[in-house]
Amino acid sequence: MNELITDVMKPIESVELRRDLWPDMRQRLDRQTMRVSPFDWALIAVVIVSIVLFPQQVLTILYHL
Repeated sequence: MNELITDVMKPIESVELRRDLWPDMRQRLDRQTMRVSPFDWALIAVVIVSIVLFPQQVLTILYHL
């Protein structure tokens, strides 16, 4: 059984990273921008229109947000 396991599980040669990954991650985080989908814009518009049309329901709308 030990021979089968050692045949299947080859030893790991190198566990060291070839390069530092943090500069790439930092660059990716810096260029990432906030995107708002069209669905989110539609929800925002619905909330604003409902507040304008039904001002007495502002607390109800805020509760559900």
